[in-house]
Amino acid sequence: MKIIGTGIFNWDSIFVREYPQGPQRNRIFDEKLVVEDVGGTCGNVMCMLAHFGWETFPVTNLDRSEEGLGMTESLKDYGCDCRFVTNTDKGGTTILTIRHGLDENGNKKMSVRQGSPGGSRFPRRKHLRLRDQAPAFIEALDFVPDVFFFDDPAAGYRYLARELREKGALVYFEPSAIKETADFKSIAASDIIKFSGENIQDVSFVNDYKDKLFIQTLGSEGLRFNLRGEGWVKLPPVENDNVADWDGAGDWTTSAFLNALAESEALSIKRLTSEVVKKALESAQIVASKSVSYIGSKGMICKNY
Repeated sequence: MKIIGTGIFNWDSIFVREYPQGPQRNRIFDEKLVVEDVGGTCGNVMCMLAHFGWETFPVTNLDRSEEGLGMTESLKDYGCDCRFVTNTDKGGTTILTIRHGLDENGNKKMSVRQGSPGGSRFPRRKHLRLRDQAPAFIEALDFVPDVFFFDDPAAGYRYLARELREKGALVYFEPSAIKETADFKSIAASDIIKFSGENIQDVSFVNDYKDKLFIQTLGSEGLRFNLRGEGWVKLPPVENDNVADWDGAGDWTTSAFLNALAESEALSIKRLTSEVVKKALESAQIVASKSVSYIGSKGMICKNY
């Protein structure tokens, strides 16, 4: 299977705090860097599907910083084909600094800070331009992927979605919000739309579409799906009592779900049935549940501990 993916790629620096005087003295700690790795929703999905044996083709323009170059090498280490990844002076790299520690009650907590190389507190990403880069990409592309994945509603990415869907690719969109015109245009260009119930609670828009699969993750409540407007079907969670880090569970759900659809020869919205979707999501939930026992979004397969 082949997948092209574009959108959010980050450089993740993950720190863990240890408390030599016990969790009740949480202000006294030793902090160590445990992971430096490519991340971001699209970055994770590309690496995870490469782990499942897919040919994965990330599309991103990174800068030449140590972190930007590190992201390219990290993608390659996971088995991604980086022919569409560039490191240029005009590229952009976003850094996430993630810290795992304890709160004042001794409960696990995680903090995340965004930035970019050079000490900036702001993320720096370069989108594929609609006016020239996106059409040129499609014109030069010498294959049609089985799946096109995107998690950013930028105009250039929507163009790729529309063009590749017309050529026969299954288009999978994973938004962080659904409120702008660009978000709804992205939905229109897609076949499968997956989103978090924590970020997107109002799902009334789903009723306007009868040719798509919507998946809403519900955290500790499991998830639910709605295929072609047939109504919501809820699946219970797969419990795990050994939680180290919940980050990345949604990306494992996406990746394992797509892989299960491929194994069922159902990588087409027309071939999907409620039973196929249910079985694929149930198997994906098992993988996602296992993943939370590891530090880092790709802790189960991480190359950079």
